[in-house]
Amino acid sequence: MVRRHQPCRRAVALGLGAVFAGSTFGMQALAQDTRAAQTGAEVEEILVTGSRIARTGIDTSTPVSVIGVEDIKLSGAPNIEKILSDAPQFVASTNGGASANTVPGGTADVNLRGFGPSRNLVLVNGRRFAIYGPEQVTDLNTIPTALIERTEIVTGGSSAVYGSDAITGVVNFIMRDDFEGVEATAQTSYDSPTTTPTYNIDLTIGGNFAEGRGNAVVSVNYLNRGAITRGERGEWAFDSLSDGYVTPDSFSRRRAGVPVSVPNNSTCRQAGGVPGLIAGGSGDIPNGRFTGVPLFGSPTSNAGIDAALTAAGLAGMGPRGFTFDDAGTTVRPALQPQDDFNLGPDNYLQVPQERWMVNAFSHYDFTEKATGYVEFHFSNNRVDQQLAPTNIGGPFLLDVDNPYLAPPMQELLRQLDLAETGPTTITTGSSSRINNPNDGFAVLNVGRRLVEVGLRENVSDRNVWRMALGMRGDIGDVSDSFLRGLAYDVYYTFARTEETSRQSGNVSRSRFASALLSNNGAAPIANIFGANLSDAAVDAISIGATNVTEAELQVAAATLSGQLFDMPAGAVGVSLGVEWRYASSEFVPDEFLRSGDVVGFNPGLPTAGDVTAKEIFGELRIPLLANLPFVDNLTANAAFRRSDYDLEGVGDVWTYLYGLDWRMNEDIAFRGQFQRAIRAPNVADLYGGLRQSVEPATDPCSDRQPISGQTQTVRDLCIASGVPAANVFGSGVQSNTIIPALFGGNPNVGEEESDTRTFGVVITPRALPRLAITLDYFDISLDGAIAQLGGGLNNTLNLCYNIIQDINSEFCRAINRNPVTGEISIPYYAEIRQANTGGLETSGIDLQARYGFDFGWGLFGNGSSLDISTAWTHTDEFTLTPVQAFPNVKNRCVGAYGTTCGEPIPELKGVTRFTWTSGPLSLSLRHRYIDDVTVDRYLLPLRAGATPPAYADLVNPKLDAQNYLDFSFSFDVGRSVEVFGGMNNLLDDDPPVVGSSQVRANTWPATYDYNGRTMFIGLTVRTL
Repeated sequence: MVRRHQPCRRAVALGLGAVFAGSTFGMQALAQDTRAAQTGAEVEEILVTGSRIARTGIDTSTPVSVIGVEDIKLSGAPNIEKILSDAPQFVASTNGGASANTVPGGTADVNLRGFGPSRNLVLVNGRRFAIYGPEQVTDLNTIPTALIERTEIVTGGSSAVYGSDAITGVVNFIMRDDFEGVEATAQTSYDSPTTTPTYNIDLTIGGNFAEGRGNAVVSVNYLNRGAITRGERGEWAFDSLSDGYVTPDSFSRRRAGVPVSVPNNSTCRQAGGVPGLIAGGSGDIPNGRFTGVPLFGSPTSNAGIDAALTAAGLAGMGPRGFTFDDAGTTVRPALQPQDDFNLGPDNYLQVPQERWMVNAFSHYDFTEKATGYVEFHFSNNRVDQQLAPTNIGGPFLLDVDNPYLAPPMQELLRQLDLAETGPTTITTGSSSRINNPNDGFAVLNVGRRLVEVGLRENVSDRNVWRMALGMRGDIGDVSDSFLRGLAYDVYYTFARTEETSRQSGNVSRSRFASALLSNNGAAPIANIFGANLSDAAVDAISIGATNVTEAELQVAAATLSGQLFDMPAGAVGVSLGVEWRYASSEFVPDEFLRSGDVVGFNPGLPTAGDVTAKEIFGELRIPLLANLPFVDNLTANAAFRRSDYDLEGVGDVWTYLYGLDWRMNEDIAFRGQFQRAIRAPNVADLYGGLRQSVEPATDPCSDRQPISGQTQTVRDLCIASGVPAANVFGSGVQSNTIIPALFGGNPNVGEEESDTRTFGVVITPRALPRLAITLDYFDISLDGAIAQLGGGLNNTLNLCYNIIQDINSEFCRAINRNPVTGEISIPYYAEIRQANTGGLETSGIDLQARYGFDFGWGLFGNGSSLDISTAWTHTDEFTLTPVQAFPNVKNRCVGAYGTTCGEPIPELKGVTRFTWTSGPLSLSLRHRYIDDVTVDRYLLPLRAGATPPAYADLVNPKLDAQNYLDFSFSFDVGRSVEVFGGMNNLLDDDPPVVGSSQVRANTWPATYDYNGRTMFIGLTVRTL
């Protein structure tokens, strides 16, 4: 809701269509509204988020929930995204928040209804805020938490009112813009496992001027959040866990067991093991792992190679290849998982953040009919990402007489050189070489973890500027019966984001390839066999990188609203407006990243483009009946928006809504609405340059494919797509739980289109005047979802090999493989571009309620009160259709998690708060509930009528329901000082642990509390 500025009037009404979850402000407002309705007192017209027509506040057909300032304070969270992600309407955002140790990263966003952060719209005071990157999403790190008066959440399409992106709804931050005095707040918090501190300081100064005609507020914020590595967190976070087989005595759901080797043609239990967690990691290891050598006695070997393998001690080598001891003198077969490199300890679990932010709001009444206003924002966010040392993999040429190898290994390379059948091109980064038979060079597939180069670090500095200028006011009536109470609002906003990221720990592929070869008879610079990479070699192959990302948003809009004319049941409300919007973005990668000649952080091509929209919109609110038996008020509402985009795939689009509000009496009301919404493609969707990323996925051609799926059809497809026949369903085809892929935009994508249906009831019984209950059903369906081909890498692999099973399909054509091993590995990527390929649908029920009690006793002599608020969402359906051309292929993800469904999507999620207030003291207990979820590897085929893997053979297939308790308090010391603090995750519950079906850190840290019990304490001092 956004109040009209009326300096001489006092607001006393808020919408009963909203339940104010957890805020004292909400309870007081609700009580005020009830009293005003009962006494007939004059109430001020307000603007409710989801509509541009002012009303008296007691009805709204769109469900709106509110998070108040008290909830923000009692949560102890200095950034607003954590508070929102705890709310039941939201699904955690994997790559947006404190646990997102990804590049690009360092941002915070929201994921309303689980459709992704680009499908909900973030507003500040009802206007679009700054955007970042080609994805054009608002970074919540730029929202001034200290100035938030309340946060209003509209769930369901709102494009007719607010334009593109409002597929699942709107998050509207209402700021304090009439503050008087000085207020300073300091807060510190830390976690119990590592005692890593977070400091947050806010200073707000405001006051009236010009005899009360104007007000100005300035707020400064400083935030410093410390880093936590997985090694520092320890316990469940230390190892890189994956699914495997362990001895029964060592089995644990939370830590690695003792691995069991399962021979060919045997099963885990026949080998004496049970499915369990193993300490896995990356197959690219510090002493080097080398493949591409024919196995002893295999059809691709010969007598000379077999003899050389025997002499080197590698006759028993398997598809994992071989490795060396630290000295590089002894060679042996590589083992899995014993040799795998633990990626965990050095990776950030919580990324550090340092932020400076300045916000200013001011308004001034030039006349009774003209109020000017201005908003200003500047913020600097510095966020670091830290990852384990880089690996390098792929085919590389070696001298057959490499001086760092013992004679048996030199002979093996010589035999490989002799066995070559013709010239081949070996591409390494920006260079390539021709390899011929018997030319003194042999090809080995190298997998080396370059620990000598050091950790990978990315330091992002992001500056954001935003300014809004506007004029609003009431211009009165055209006549007594037509166009009364007219009000206007005209504004222009400009926002710009500039980010510079500096990387270290990268390596040049071409330089690495050159360092492996002799130069004019001298020994190669790099000895990669064992732990022998010298400082000179590190200097020769290391590179830095600097990337620049810019984004800009301009909006100009004008609205005119008022009462069109009178009908027997009341006045018809109307709103008309126009809007112009321009969004642009550019990503300029470093030359090494641009050329692809880099390993460490992901390479990518430049991205640049812009999108312009011209729009007209309107809204009507029509009272149909009033003051009749069982019909206290029946009101219809409708809205439209016509948008003209300068995009080939979009052009002119229409969005609209219509609905009914039926208030039977003061006790009960019903509401329903239909909304058609769209999302136009953003710059990343349209013009995103190819970029490399690694994703958790399962290669159906590897031993990670379930036994039931290892069919002859799949085997034939694997061979046709480049897997050597001897390697199909072997461990060498996928040595890591993650697979590299190239992702990019498509300038021909069109808009997404969604339909939202909501039906609800609002109960505010006169017999219990402090009780309010809302129950709403929602159904959101999205067609033409702009997404990665097939819905992502894992879905593309699944569609190619397990579903469509056509080597000529676009999904199979997207897969490229290393011709030696059959692995999808650098530089042989899967290529996944954007397309209007899929569909999404979700439905469920939202329940929100609030009640308060007064007691005649208390600690400070004036009684006390207990306020109870609760908000729950039951999700009945969450279905992804990767390719709408194949509507029978659906991923029914409600109650699931994993590499296909992503973040856990619980059936039931809720938050309940009990707050007891006695005089200056408030004590609050919050309960957060997340329902249990089951791994998608099991649920999806089961729900599709296929045969899932045996449940007993899966590792931690179900993540138990989580119950978190949070305690907080506040105490007023006089009128000027407030002390507050609390403890979140009071019982110190650890997150559920998963292996191969994780996103990072052996769990889903954006969904579950990863840092144990956290404590916070703060002090607010104000002068009024």
